[in-house]
Amino acid sequence: MMQFDGSAALKLDFGGMTTTSAPAGTRRGGLRLAAPGGPLRGPDKYKVLEHRRRQAQMKARHLLNLMEEAR
Repeated sequence: MMQFDGSAALKLDFGGMTTTSAPAGTRRGGLRLAAPGGPLRGPDKYKVLEHRRRQAQMKARHLLNLMEEAR
């Protein structure tokens, strides 16, 4: 088995931004936790995935429209 030496981590540059350097008043730094529940199972799995995909598509279109209007 190959060992991981961490060399990939040495190449990352976050510009000095860390999880502890979030702006004052926003402790979470804009991150959200994933909803509990684990992996999807059962016959409704694809219905749930399709619903999530459509919701994300609608949200993206809405944001694109807002960006267009801001020009």
